[in-house]
Amino acid sequence: MRIADTDPATMTDEQRALYDIYTSGKRVAPDSPFTLVAPDGRLIGPPAVWIINPAFGRPLQQIGSAVRYGSQIPARAREIAILLVGHHHKSAFELYAHERAGAAAGLSEADLSALANGEEPVGLSDIESVVHRTTVRILNAGTVDDDEFRAATKALGEQGLLELTTIVGYYNMVAWQLAVFDVQPPAPATRRPEQSAQPSASEARPPA
Repeated sequence: MRIADTDPATMTDEQRALYDIYTSGKRVAPDSPFTLVAPDGRLIGPPAVWIINPAFGRPLQQIGSAVRYGSQIPARAREIAILLVGHHHKSAFELYAHERAGAAAGLSEADLSALANGEEPVGLSDIESVVHRTTVRILNAGTVDDDEFRAATKALGEQGLLELTTIVGYYNMVAWQLAVFDVQPPAPATRRPEQSAQPSASEARPPA
């Protein structure tokens, strides 16, 4: 990163409270597809930046928690949207984390490759297809037209469309933060064994 890692031993009380959220609970469960804590206990990914300003980091992690654990949008569809944002920004950490989360949610290697190549995967459900089309439209145009709005709310409901636009906006913001602070994925040697066994779809491709 462009800033020094925050050492857990020197954290303020406010930083420690935020740190504890990432080092306990669902985020560090054995079946979690990716981790935000390095083997030495320091944070990686977005919270490695958020920890420098807990007043902003706390609400940001709450949105992230809502996206990961509280969304009504099915997991596969949600990961499709997140991966589309990651590829839109060529965000290495987002792709590292969410290609793993997508695979855990049921996206196949063919699905991940299609998303990486800017294509809609074959055999998506109606909801997944609407999420794909709506996300692409938002990323490219910043909005949807009336027909696209009706199609999205028919499939997702107004609540679901609000969730989708929040997911897209949140991961856009995260991608910008990761880029500005130059936050990269962990080196393969520091990943969990199950994470380092196979490269992700983005890692398997040669750099652009």
